[in-house]
Amino acid sequence: MNELAESFHQELLAIYDAALKLRPPYRSAPFLRMLGEHGGKGTADRLLATNKPSQGFTELFLRGKENLRLSVEYAVLREPWRALFTAEQRAVARRRLKEVECPLPPEDSAP
Repeated sequence: MNELAESFHQELLAIYDAALKLRPPYRSAPFLRMLGEHGGKGTADRLLATNKPSQGFTELFLRGKENLRLSVEYAVLREPWRALFTAEQRAVARRRLKEVECPLPPEDSAP
């Protein structure tokens, strides 16, 4: 795993830990299992390849759309990790966040 992919993996683990601090806490055993099996990049690839947002995305939204900053979609659009993903993957992430009127990360200025 290259350094950027490893950094992204660590970011997703940090996001999981941050979600545990929400009120109510959000624990996602399937997400943690995916990270263990596929790593951060592989997990994001799988989540972005589906037609609709994951259960985790929905759970974060239900706790307040500001909590979507803890979503894989949000992380994919942030620097430096956005370089790991294709324009199509970033478009999926951007569309999901825009559909629920979540502000995009400042680094993501694309329409």
